[in-house]
Amino acid sequence: MHKNMKKFILFIFALFIMQGCSYADVLEFAQISDVHYTIDNTSLDKYLYFLSLSLKKHDVDFAIFLGDNVDKSREEDVISFMRAIHSIKTPYYLVLGKNDAHKLSGIEKEVYMDIVSTFNRNQTEKNYYYFKPNSRFVCVVLDDTPDFAYSKHGEIPDEQIVWLDNLLTKYPQKLFLIFHHSPVIPPREEYKLSMLNTEKYTSMLKKHSNVILISSGHYHQEAIKEDERGVRHISAPAFMDIPHSYQIIKIYYDEKTYKSPKDVEVTVTKIKV
Repeated sequence: MHKNMKKFILFIFALFIMQGCSYADVLEFAQISDVHYTIDNTSLDKYLYFLSLSLKKHDVDFAIFLGDNVDKSREEDVISFMRAIHSIKTPYYLVLGKNDAHKLSGIEKEVYMDIVSTFNRNQTEKNYYYFKPNSRFVCVVLDDTPDFAYSKHGEIPDEQIVWLDNLLTKYPQKLFLIFHHSPVIPPREEYKLSMLNTEKYTSMLKKHSNVILISSGHYHQEAIKEDERGVRHISAPAFMDIPHSYQIIKIYYDEKTYKSPKDVEVTVTKIKV
């Protein structure tokens, strides 16, 4: 009788633990920014291969390239870049950066996205989109780059702000991660690199409590900042710069205690390939 009671208590305890864990979730992903790949710089091919090995070792849920993936907006460079990262087995996604596509002195965004989606089965042909890495999270990729000419400034178009607003309203119980090339809260003050006309974008985001993280590149400087609502703004280092590093972001979320972005635990680890 005593042994049976002990087994019963252990069973109830295990059931309690399992029930508690069912409300918790962990998401782990890698972000790589500002590779500035060029077909003339073969040294980056080696480091991109090392990146694929590192991603396999760390076994993240997905990887995302945060823009300026190529240094010059040329079709041959985009094709060569996609071939260089084709060894990556981790699901990966691409953000458009200032250098990647522009009509005046490069290739159009439609051409860029067509090449990317041809090489990467996870990638849509649209320049802004979303994907779901698991049942709790929604990842949104926005395009803040100008269509016509190269510019160091970013700006989120009204069309994308309305689209994102509708998406956040559609999935109020999901937690959102947003990725675009230029940061809303930069790692340092430098007007020539800043994002323009952020008021409409940030005002829309304040209507929603389910955005927990916004990641960007562009400044070639890593930083973690937090706004008044607790949303983390993470800036990534440039992969092109020695020692060729990227970041692994780990997010811990507990559904039972979540009320605002401040309730989510976020850790950032810099990895050198």
